[in-house]
Amino acid sequence: MSKAKPRIDERQMGLWEYLKPAAPPAPGSMDIGVRIRQTISQAIKNSGKERIDICAEMYKLTGKEVPKSSLDSWSAESRDLSNDGIDNNGNKRWGMPGELFPAFCEVTGDWELLFIIAEAGHYKAMKGREVIHAKMGQLKERIAKDQMELKDLEKALMKVKDDRK
Repeated sequence: MSKAKPRIDERQMGLWEYLKPAAPPAPGSMDIGVRIRQTISQAIKNSGKERIDICAEMYKLTGKEVPKSSLDSWSAESRDLSNDGIDNNGNKRWGMPGELFPAFCEVTGDWELLFIIAEAGHYKAMKGREVIHAKMGQLKERIAKDQMELKDLEKALMKVKDDRK
């Protein structure tokens, strides 16, 4: 097991401290409806696929039928202004069901929707180079652990040799 290294400077932040939220969420900060709609629209545009093809591919991945009209309503900016998607409690019910997020991201090749959800919950999502750096860190940690285990085995072997003499 590795020992905790002393901090060089009291201002030095540890990895786990970096991942903790800096402050509690501000009122209204988790209202991400507009960002989700914009992200869905942009993902559809960037995919280069027809909306009906996206719906068909999502059906193949989830087994849930997604009508083109639903995909249109999930990305329509006007849905925020209309009252037709409000239930008896006054909550808006226009959005894409959460269980379809991964399939939508896979079909469009755009994962920004999941990053928005993670970051709204005050978690950090890794993108691009961050993923490579994290993987490198895992590998370096595994190598260091294996090297320590190798040293322990070499010490044990030397003890066995010394005991035989």
